[in-house]
Amino acid sequence: MAVNKIDVLFSFVGNRDPYPEESEEWGPLLCLLNERYFHRVYLFCSGYEYFERARMVEEVLGERTDKGTESNKTKFAFINLDIFSPVDYEEVYTKIKDAVDKILGQLRHLKVELSILLDSGTPQMQTVWFLLARSGYIPARLLQGIPPRFTGGAYKVREVNLDKGIFPEIKLRRDDIRVQGNKSSGDRWITTTTRAEIIGESDPIRETLQRALRIASYDITVLIRGETGTGKELVAKFIHQHSDRAEKPFLPVNCASITSTLAESELFGHEKGAFTGASRSRLGQFRAADRGIVFLDEVGDLPPEVQPKLLRVLEEKTLLPLGADTGLTVDIRVIAATNKNLEQMIDEGTFRRDLYERLNQVTLEVPPLRERQEDIPLLSATFLKEWNEKHGENKRFSEEAMHYILSYPWPGNVRQLENTVISVCAVSQSDLIGPEILPPAILSYFNKEPPLPGIEIKLPQSGVDLKALLYQIERDYYEKALKISGGNREQAARLLKINPPAFRKALKERFGFDGSVEGFP
Repeated sequence: MAVNKIDVLFSFVGNRDPYPEESEEWGPLLCLLNERYFHRVYLFCSGYEYFERARMVEEVLGERTDKGTESNKTKFAFINLDIFSPVDYEEVYTKIKDAVDKILGQLRHLKVELSILLDSGTPQMQTVWFLLARSGYIPARLLQGIPPRFTGGAYKVREVNLDKGIFPEIKLRRDDIRVQGNKSSGDRWITTTTRAEIIGESDPIRETLQRALRIASYDITVLIRGETGTGKELVAKFIHQHSDRAEKPFLPVNCASITSTLAESELFGHEKGAFTGASRSRLGQFRAADRGIVFLDEVGDLPPEVQPKLLRVLEEKTLLPLGADTGLTVDIRVIAATNKNLEQMIDEGTFRRDLYERLNQVTLEVPPLRERQEDIPLLSATFLKEWNEKHGENKRFSEEAMHYILSYPWPGNVRQLENTVISVCAVSQSDLIGPEILPPAILSYFNKEPPLPGIEIKLPQSGVDLKALLYQIERDYYEKALKISGGNREQAARLLKINPPAFRKALKERFGFDGSVEGFP
């Protein structure tokens, strides 16, 4: 039996989709979808903020289309790439290629005519599409939309002809050959994000993850508590990835960053004309994440006037967009996080007790870094490795610098440690990172004096030559400082907090130093 051909479109969702802000024009995707019909449209989202835009493209197309029956209605699928840097060619290439492998593997039983819209996304994303198509890795035609203002008033679609011999040939390596995936399950969401990696082997973090794993399979609300920088969002992602909603969207919302006037629209959407400036309707994050998880970060900063409406969504699974007359049903699991004392806020009347009880079906505490100090070497090594791999370097901490790091209490927790590693790697002129370039906050904690390691005092019955012992200890420190500084006496003197002339004099007169580290007697 003949297999019917289906037309498939790949495209990123950009800042002009579904339409540019404060403009009556459609964005690139709606212009193309109005001009051409596709059986399936795969919308690639480079980050969480594009989920809502992707869903709005689907909704706007559904509102204006008159294609007829459900059988020939365009079907949408959404791909979350979770790209950290949309201008990093390597990251963009790797994540697009991995997602394409999965999709084409699912479509392999169908006769597909594939098109790619180049208009949306960063230049790096457009370049990767071009490379994959030109090399034959993706058997697709490349489409370029030409806005009406450049064509005399009518939107036109131009196909980039790859067969003219204009563009150079690109050959695939053997390890680039695509591995086919499994047959499509029909799911509208394809998640290709990196798994949330929570680094640590200490008992406190193991206990936290074991508890998170147990509650992941239950469709209940979770309140994650912990200090700033402990990794509460990573724990929320961990729960999502081990839940029944793992292949559905995960949308984080920072409640501290949305104003009270826009919070309701941000979360629940609004109808056109609902307020001054609402020239178009909006879905809101809860409808964009339907069937998935909404992560409410800093939930203690949620405006009081929005709290009862969130409670209604949690209890009744319905929401009312601003300006709407009829409520809408949503299937959402909520995970919330805070570093605030919600119990005190309840007493002060700034947080609703009933909302607190509804969010707090299960509480998960993320331990601060000072309670899992044995994880600091592993975390530091991981951040150093990431830096070295990204920049092609070989940075490492000296023993003295590592002693500072292990002894510091890290009030900013893992985030502060990661930022510290990035900072010292960026400013260090040598591969070996000494303590002198650690951030001022760390140095000032120790009053600019190194945290001295504990020394076990052993005094034999026969006594000890204290003068000779102190001489040997001092000599060892001089030698160590010179080795760390690569023989730079100025830097070695700073490590020992000694005036450089006095340092050089002691080297020559007391220790007979001949000018090289290897020559230290």
